Amino acid sequence: MNTFFETLGAVEDRVQLLIERLNYQRSENQALRLEIEQLKRTLLVKEEALGISQKKLQEVNRSTSDQGNPLDKTDVENKIDRLVKEIQSCIDTLD
Repeated sequence: MNTFFETLGAVEDRVQLLIERLNYQRSENQALRLEIEQLKRTLLVKEEALGISQKKLQEVNRSTSDQGNPLDKTDVENKIDRLVKEIQSCIDTLD
């Protein structure tokens, strides 16, 4: 009979230990779920910021392509100056 109570006590101890572990795991699980939710919110904010940055980059790229490369503008200005001089030279010759 004594071994029965010892066995019963050991089983009770193990059940109690398992209940404590289960409670710990539940609280740990809840903490991890909260962390996941926070990370999801952070991810959404970062994705939104990335989208805004990509739009700004596209606008800058469009603006740059509309304006052309600054070196190209200088080349174009030089060509225009040469053409104007040639035209002026032709006008002077006609006069």
